Amino acid sequence: MRRRFPQLLLRAGAALLLLCCAAPPARAAQVGWVGVRTRHFTVAGQAAERDILKVAARLERYRVAFSRLLPEGHFDRTVPTLVILFRDDASYAPFKPVYRGRVETNVAGYFQPGSEVNYITMTLGADAPDGGSTLLHEYFHLLVNNYFRAAPLWLKEGLAEFYSTARISSDGRKVTIGSAPPSRVRALQRAPALMPLGELFAVDQQSPHYSEPEKRALYYAQSWALVHYMLAGPRRAQFAHFLASAASGTSVEEGLAETFGADAQGLQAELLQYVRAARYATREETLGEAAAFDASAEVRPLPSAEVLTILGGLLLRSERAEEAEGYLARAVTLAPSSGDALDALGLLRLRQNRFEEARDLLRRAVESDPRNHLARYHYADALNHSSADGLTDAAAVRAFEERTRQIRAELQHAIELAPDFLESYKLLAMVEIDRGDGAEAALRLLRRALEIAPRRRELTLLLAQAHLNKNDFPEARKLADEVARLSGDPRQREFARTLLGQIGARAESFARLKSQEEAAAPAEASPSVALQPCDMPTSGPQHKRLRFNGEQVCGRLVEIECEGTAVVLHVESNGRRLRLTAEAINRIRFVTYTAAVKTGQLACGPREAPPHVLVTYRPAKDPAAAGFDGEADAVEFIPEEWKQ
Repeated sequence: MRRRFPQLLLRAGAALLLLCCAAPPARAAQVGWVGVRTRHFTVAGQAAERDILKVAARLERYRVAFSRLLPEGHFDRTVPTLVILFRDDASYAPFKPVYRGRVETNVAGYFQPGSEVNYITMTLGADAPDGGSTLLHEYFHLLVNNYFRAAPLWLKEGLAEFYSTARISSDGRKVTIGSAPPSRVRALQRAPALMPLGELFAVDQQSPHYSEPEKRALYYAQSWALVHYMLAGPRRAQFAHFLASAASGTSVEEGLAETFGADAQGLQAELLQYVRAARYATREETLGEAAAFDASAEVRPLPSAEVLTILGGLLLRSERAEEAEGYLARAVTLAPSSGDALDALGLLRLRQNRFEEARDLLRRAVESDPRNHLARYHYADALNHSSADGLTDAAAVRAFEERTRQIRAELQHAIELAPDFLESYKLLAMVEIDRGDGAEAALRLLRRALEIAPRRRELTLLLAQAHLNKNDFPEARKLADEVARLSGDPRQREFARTLLGQIGARAESFARLKSQEEAAAPAEASPSVALQPCDMPTSGPQHKRLRFNGEQVCGRLVEIECEGTAVVLHVESNGRRLRLTAEAINRIRFVTYTAAVKTGQLACGPREAPPHVLVTYRPAKDPAAAGFDGEADAVEFIPEEWKQ
């Protein structure tokens, strides 16, 4: 979302506020920066301390006010927000957003959400005290993003404009909302006609009504007027129900019809009458206890390297890596032991797929600042990107095991340092799921993450995948169905529907395999019946027999036991366990026919979810005397649906 002079088009957020005079890297590192940390926000910048304190105090007061007006779901503690306030338009110019390959020169500010940090950027003069507040507009965009991430654009902008004119009384005990921004009223008065609501609802960031100045004014004014009509009149309770319904995945049109008993055409007539009357009522809410400022604010000067790190981080997360590099490289040069600077440059290298450099920088970041949870998270991510393909010897397997241990340790440390940071839980859960034997650990992590952020549907989808890995089909299906029905994000609903299809196919294959194993069990006792190995579900010759020569068994690989360079495979088949040895793991030929198993990620130890395998081996002449059943030649990982 972007704000263009003189209109407020920003989205919201508040946690870190920076006041800066932007410049190229060599000049951006200048003296005079001050940081202020309050209970919920860190405000910093190149300005008088009292000015920064005023901004921090305002954020704290309105956070209290909004928290008493809105459901708890609007407030998400898991992602910090960095607000960068530039001194003037000239200093802001290098950091304005890029749209369709061009810098938006007429932008006064914008909000950019992220999984690790939310950004608000704006100019110092953008927040006029007597009109709509850019800071409040942006902050309310953050609150909407927390509650309803996939909200349509008109709803985001309309709500942000409505609350941007909120004013807290001098005693801090009341807040007035609903004041009409004069620019919005003028735009409605000058328009020859309102936009059809169907057209208003369809506008997105690629639409002319969002990007063309002559159309934009009416679009934002009408979005504000529609929200004002719903919130300031007798439909307020209905609107709250509509928001909850839409946030749960109901389409806007269906939600309007269900909630208001009116289709878009009927609502259009009501809105037109409301705009023509132009009586935009305000409402005063009592806050009870005064919304006070945290008097224990901490103030400190900011060094040049920290300023460069912040500016480079903004550019990096705005998909402007080439521009970010100059700032971040300069920051590391100025402060080679700064954990934040090393972390930011390491993240840049990770985004550039320069994994070796990323691992080195991020390792140094962790060593320089062991309490930096982001550095530990990024370091684990870089380690996880290390290639695991082609593990053909025991040394490589041990190296992979050590790397996995490091990933787990770094992420566990990150969780201890920042228990509310969800990305650490997600990455560790995905590592456990990817290994194929960590489903229980993944379930614990994801359940804890959902306790912290129960509205985050992507966590529910990961939880469904973890249950699928355990062959817990009913629970996996229930969770995926919940997202398919209730998520407000169409991409999540589509992924959930795809996952439901996978769960159904896997459950059917699992049931068929179990039935086949049960039917084959009596045949094993009869020496006259030869048990056929598992094969592809097609007619024709035994394809799998043609690949490797030797005795074959179809079953599940329950453990890889490692002792020095030697390994013992434990394979369960038809109620018995075979112990198959090899002098070294690279003496066994591993092949996979399923994306569920990566042969490059084999590890020693038991499997929580044993994969389906076809093993070729040379039987021992006297298993009892040898202590094992044979010598393994090949292990082929195969899909559940392959037949015996």
